[in-house]
Amino acid sequence: MRVGLNSGLEPKKMEDAEIIRQVLAGHHEQFAGLVQRYQEPLIHFLRRILGSEDEILDCAQDAFLAAYRNLFRYTEEHPFRAWLYAIARNKALDLLRKRRRAGSQPLDETIVDHQPGPEEVSLANEQASMLSEVLNELPEHYKQALYLRYHQELTYEEIALVLQIPVSRVKTYLHRGKEKLRQHLERRDFHEGVGQRAMDSTISG
Repeated sequence: MRVGLNSGLEPKKMEDAEIIRQVLAGHHEQFAGLVQRYQEPLIHFLRRILGSEDEILDCAQDAFLAAYRNLFRYTEEHPFRAWLYAIARNKALDLLRKRRRAGSQPLDETIVDHQPGPEEVSLANEQASMLSEVLNELPEHYKQALYLRYHQELTYEEIALVLQIPVSRVKTYLHRGKEKLRQHLERRDFHEGVGQRAMDSTISG
């Protein structure tokens, strides 16, 4: 089966686990439903890591293909979404390692550099724009945890699976990430009410 993006409309609404059971039973075309369901949020997630649109699309397709080929390894102990994101993140890290070997970009295993996404450069007002700059100053592991929690709405357990860290560390990243945002805002003399609304907008953007 060839796995590609934009695979058509999901034929009917089914739980991920049911689709997976059908694929494993031989109905391979059902995997297109998972591609359709998760391709847009997955691309958005990869954009925050890679920055390059060409690499993002290739990485997303590679992640779906790897998930399809290894679907027999998946267990319902974890949500499929988090399992897929973990695969995609590992492939994105592989691409960044290749960049490093080519001498084009340094890589830290826990702090992955990326170009700001379009949401950071199109915020509606000056306060939100300033907050976006503050968010970009945070270590990458804080940014990824905040993004997965407040934009993708993943649970602590799902974030732990994606980032491959304990749940306790996820909670630490979220707590410290939000605290660092507040500290930066205070140093920039943000008005409390405006700053909080801007912070909410940036985290969820």
